[in-house]
Amino acid sequence: MDPFVLHEEAARAWLTELVVAYEVDASFGGDACAHSADSPPIGMAWDPRQLGEEDGVFLLVKAAQGAGMIGKPEEMTVTFEYVEDGGDGVYRWLLDIVDPSPLKVATLTEAMAVLGEPDFHRAGIEAAVAILREAVRAANHLVHQLSDYVEASIERGGN
Repeated sequence: MDPFVLHEEAARAWLTELVVAYEVDASFGGDACAHSADSPPIGMAWDPRQLGEEDGVFLLVKAAQGAGMIGKPEEMTVTFEYVEDGGDGVYRWLLDIVDPSPLKVATLTEAMAVLGEPDFHRAGIEAAVAILREAVRAANHLVHQLSDYVEASIERGGN
């Protein structure tokens, strides 16, 4: 069983509220609602692969975990990390484990062009859902890799 789970139906409802709040806020010059600095800036046309949207992806994944849209073990989180490479940038997923001992593991970097579901041009809620799916897949992949590594290490007599 995978430790990270996307509650997709609930996430879509949550994302709809975020998009509406963002669009209303944008329509009234930013004064219409209390849009937190920690809220992902997702509108109907949001495209996470566009230059400058990296913080939005980070905030989306963080907020989804905080709101319970991504079910996860208490001692773990998944984080999006953007790395400037002099071009369009690359990203990776980090699995942060705080208990029983702090540990951070990462995926290999990928080009921003493949973020989400690169075969489909998605925007707004659909793009956000694609990113949340990818975050959950990456987190579970890292958990399984770490588990396999620990198991193999123990079998060889390691600590």
